[in-house]
This record gives sequence, C-alpha cells and structure tokens, in this order.
Amino acid sequence: MNHLKSKKKLIKKDEYGFMETKTSISTKEKIFDVSIDLFSKKGYDNVSIREIAKNVGIKESSIYNHYSSKEKILETIFEYYKKNMVKTQTYYESLPIKSKNYPQNIANINDINPMKTYHRGSQAIKNQWKHPKMRKILKLMFIELYHNEKIKKFFIEELINAPIKFWTLFFKILIDKKIVKETNPKKLAKRYHKYAIFLLFEHILLRYDESLEESMQEKIFDEIFDEVESHFNFVLNSVIVKKNKNEKTIL
Repeated sequence: MNHLKSKKKLIKKDEYGFMETKTSISTKEKIFDVSIDLFSKKGYDNVSIREIAKNVGIKESSIYNHYSSKEKILETIFEYYKKNMVKTQTYYESLPIKSKNYPQNIANINDINPMKTYHRGSQAIKNQWKHPKMRKILKLMFIELYHNEKIKKFFIEELINAPIKFWTLFFKILIDKKIVKETNPKKLAKRYHKYAIFLLFEHILLRYDESLEESMQEKIFDEIFDEVESHFNFVLNSVIVKKNKNEKTIL
C-alpha cells in the first residue's frame, strides 16, 4: 500500500491545505516537509521539482496537483513560519504597549518588570524555533541571503526590521517612564538584537550538526536563548535608572 495515501478520516484541512491529523500525513504535507529539508541542506536554487518528487515518492507531474510551482512551495514555507511566529505575539500583545501593531493602553507600563517581560517573550519564541521545521527554515534563510532576493527580503523584514521596531518601542517606553536612562532607543534595540542574530547565525549555519539527536538540538537552543537573555540583561543593566533606597526598584 502506498504510504502517501491519506486515510479517509483526513477530511479537515488547515489554511494551507494540509490535513489536520496526527495519525497520517497527506501528500501535500509530505511535499512541504521534503522541500524544507532539501532547501535547508542544498539551497533553494539547487533543488528541482524533480528531486522533490523523487524524495516524496511521486511523479514529478504530481507535484503540480498540490503546488503550482517551486516558488509557491517557498511562499507556503514563509506562510508557515509567519503563522507560527504570530503565536508568540499572544504574550507581547498583552503588554501595555501602544503602537500600530500593539494598540494597548500604556498607562500601566510601570508595572512591567523588563527582565521578566523579556524572559516570558523569549520562552514563547524559543518554543517555536526549537521545532525542527522552524530550525530548517531559519537555516534556509541564512544560506540563501546572498542568492535569493525574495528570501533576503523576507529575512530582513521578519528577523531584522520587525524585531528592532518592537524593541525600539519597548526601550522608548522604558525611557519615557524613567525606568532606563535617556538614550537612543533604536541603538539599544540594535545593540541587543544584533547579538541574538549573531548567535543564531553561528549555530544554524556555522555549527549546525544534523547528526545530533533532537534532544541535544533542543538543549543547544536552550543554551543559545539563555545566552541571549543574559545579553539582554547586560544591555538593560547598562542603562537602568538606579533607584534611591526608599524607592521601589523595577528589577
């Protein structure tokens, strides 16, 4: 029996057309998984539709029953990444931060403990990036930065511009509320975020070892996020406003 055939109960699909089940896998999802695996190992341009079909175990022409082109597969990978990262916004959107993306009241910002706030948000992001698919997508983006303009644009927006925009706003509010010293909030955001990107680049591209068991991969990611959090605390402590003895500290 062909292992790619979906079971009859696989009738519900998610927004990407994938069957929502844990007992079997649809052909479309198999194509998606194989594509991520091949793209992250060989690069997007070095993988053909024929190779994807061969690894899935179907005819090349059958790919087009599910995706109109290789570029459409890439677009679906981007959508998958963004969909999972949106889940991390649940925590950040609960913060009293006012902006176009987070339209909340800032009246209670003094109640925010910056370090605890960071830790909770960091855990939410880590839980997404620890997933093997998400790690492979990160690797794909890193290796294709200088080869694929669409991937480069996506990387810059999702991993550079959007995070720096958020942390610039976060630091600005801390400055306005006299929690940290008067300084350039965007420089603080870049000072923090560039180190985080460097650590991801180092692990995902330079030191990534696919032979390691999943438990070890997760342990390494835990260590990376611990180091990034330590760096955040270092940056924050360098500009935190020292409290008088009679004042309540934010830390």
